[in-house]
Amino acid sequence: MESPIGLLGVATYLPPETRPNAWWPAATVERWRRSRPPAPPAPPPGAHTDAMTRVLAAMSAQAGDPFHGVTQRHVMPAGMTSVDMEARAAERAIANAQLHTEFSRDEIDALFIHTAVPEYLLSNTACVLHHALGLATRCLSVQVDAASHSFMTQLTLAEHMIASGRARYVLIVQSSAASRLVDPEDALSPMFGDGAAATIVGRARTGGLLANVQHTNGSHPRALIASVPGARWYDHGRVVLHSADPGGARQVFLKTIDFAIDVVGQALREAQLAASDVDFFGVHQGTPWLRLVAQDTLGLTRARSLDTFQTTGYLFGASIPLVLETAQRTGLVARGDGVVLYGGGVGATYGAIVMRWGEPVA
Repeated sequence: MESPIGLLGVATYLPPETRPNAWWPAATVERWRRSRPPAPPAPPPGAHTDAMTRVLAAMSAQAGDPFHGVTQRHVMPAGMTSVDMEARAAERAIANAQLHTEFSRDEIDALFIHTAVPEYLLSNTACVLHHALGLATRCLSVQVDAASHSFMTQLTLAEHMIASGRARYVLIVQSSAASRLVDPEDALSPMFGDGAAATIVGRARTGGLLANVQHTNGSHPRALIASVPGARWYDHGRVVLHSADPGGARQVFLKTIDFAIDVVGQALREAQLAASDVDFFGVHQGTPWLRLVAQDTLGLTRARSLDTFQTTGYLFGASIPLVLETAQRTGLVARGDGVVLYGGGVGATYGAIVMRWGEPVA
């Protein structure tokens, strides 16, 4: 019987420079407060699910904070690129995996990356990281872009490649260089930070993936985009990160816990586990309230968990690996624990993964 497929090494890189909330001028913050749109009228009875009502309460409680629940975020220094961060994270992930697994980087058969802010378009950024890491020429290297859901999507593809015998080890990488795209005058700008994550996936001696459920809903693809405001990215003007569909973004937020109920419930059934069997719950860090509301609604009351959003901001696909590495290093997960991961990304895709925790990954 073949060994299960699991995580062998996880690592993140956060630039040493941080940007506290005091970096924004008081006049700018006050302008954000004055321009905040009024709360929408209360919906008629029965218009919202119980989960939506919980989300609305959480959004209302956080609405008065112009910094969206973030107190500081990491920012790349001038001259650093996304691939620089990715290479640092990947080298650490390889080293972490080699503490418990006998393999070399020459045995990495596939490299999947999501570089949210590449230096250039129409070029395979995975090749740049491949060269920086000195991987074998036969290593398939490709960008797998599912926005903030890239870690979960890449892990799904890695699992299939390894299960089919097409790969022994797969390196999956995600990065955020949002500081290069935000307009500091925009009220959304404090939400985003810079960082990168990398994970080695392969056959594990203990633990491993138990269930994997991934769904797609393309109803609101412009909730968060990088483009020239009001135009395409290739039109004249500066490309910035912004919401081109605030109403759609609100709808995505409203539905995110109902999505969690759907995919987490299905994944637990496939893994033949109950909510009481979950020891750790890891969630994409998209808002300051997402993990808490999801965990409470799903009934994962005995599961340990943690939040990183306050001190890193939105890191796109790197957020769940950061949660896992932090949990490992702080003793929140141990061998044999039942772990559930939930997340999503604009576009939108969302899903849940259930695994049994194995050897230390960080």
